[in-house]
Amino acid sequence: MNPAGKWFGWKDSLFEQRVLLIYILRWSFLGITTGVIVGTGVAVFLKMLAWAIAVWTQVWYYYFFLPVILGLNCWLMSVAAIQTAGGSDKVIEAIHQRDGCLQLAEMPVKIAATIITIAAGGSAGKEGPAAQIGATLASAWAKFLRVSRADSRKVVTCGLSAGFACVFGTPVAGAIFGIEVLFIGKILYDTLYPAFVAGLAGYYICRIIGIPYFYLQIHVEPTGYLIFQSIILGVVCGLAAIFFIKTINFCKHGFTCLHIAQQAKAFVGGIMLILIGYFASPLYLGLGLELFETGISGQSVAVVAFFWKTLATGITLGCGGTGGIIMPIIIVGTMTGNLFGQLFGNLDIAVYAVLGMVALLAAAVNIPVAAVVMAAELFGSDIIPYAAVSCSISYLISGHRSVYPSQIIFAGKIPYLCKDEGKSVSCAEGQVSFTSVEEDQIRQ
Repeated sequence: MNPAGKWFGWKDSLFEQRVLLIYILRWSFLGITTGVIVGTGVAVFLKMLAWAIAVWTQVWYYYFFLPVILGLNCWLMSVAAIQTAGGSDKVIEAIHQRDGCLQLAEMPVKIAATIITIAAGGSAGKEGPAAQIGATLASAWAKFLRVSRADSRKVVTCGLSAGFACVFGTPVAGAIFGIEVLFIGKILYDTLYPAFVAGLAGYYICRIIGIPYFYLQIHVEPTGYLIFQSIILGVVCGLAAIFFIKTINFCKHGFTCLHIAQQAKAFVGGIMLILIGYFASPLYLGLGLELFETGISGQSVAVVAFFWKTLATGITLGCGGTGGIIMPIIIVGTMTGNLFGQLFGNLDIAVYAVLGMVALLAAAVNIPVAAVVMAAELFGSDIIPYAAVSCSISYLISGHRSVYPSQIIFAGKIPYLCKDEGKSVSCAEGQVSFTSVEEDQIRQ
């Protein structure tokens, strides 16, 4: 072998390793600093929200104030000239269309609006605002460092991942969430490492500050029958996800069609939520953590629990309330799995509740990998095979629908459905097309 050629080969290899080392060091710094900043911001938000809920829920029939509180929320948003409540979908849109640029000045208003909405009894989650806080702080950090547009998108994605990780105490699932939620059919592996680092850093900051997290070890005996049940439950949760998405969209469209002032829409929505809380149960309002704990612990829940929680969430977000949508999805999924376990289960109902929770999350948000990892982090490794089956099937059943209209369809879920790659879910939802060859293959 030519000695000169061998030397130049080693030289190229050393240069490559040096470039990779610099890349790792650079993104270790960006990931860790982003995670620390986001973890601190989200921890403050979670502490404030917990305090507000603890104080406000002591008031007798606290949810009777919802019409006034939601009206105040709309007034606050209008004064700040904020058109939409945003949440994770706002972050996804910003990453796709504005290189992750988000306005730091809007964050305090959205935090206040979220806290008063949820504390007063509005059915919404805390993960959407937390993800937006994370992404907004990350965007400000990227601007301060004057990184490139491509790197800015990465940093904001890291902030999105860290925000999710901080809320649920799932740093690995949080990292995967950030790189999986932007597209249907694509995972951003080039952002995987910094997202992991940011998620871990944010999670540990929240633990240090004292944010509590929920973990429950689920023990499952491997059986072939449970695999079959996981398949059926995946189908059920896929259909439940479609119902959830359509109900949310129907409520938003319904309030949009009301030709009255936004504060009046909020008042009407508040009255409807009072009726749900009074005649059905106040458990369907607010974060719904008591409902979640009941379902996940294996206790039986009402047959119509998933319906009332879905409707309450649609009304809250449709009439002008501010908050996230993943926590309601998790609760509705838990209720669906719990009901399935009551009717058809031969194991602990908690097993089916967990499977329902992650399967509906995978279907409604199009994040099957993150959902399976989340199941493992929260409930242990025994649940992984069955969660993978349920999540994969529910993800396919839901089609190209999503609670996040700004998601981009990078690749169809199956070859025959939806030739709208490159479009957002809002532009392509429900469209199906086949070539003549594909039609012949389907008929055969």
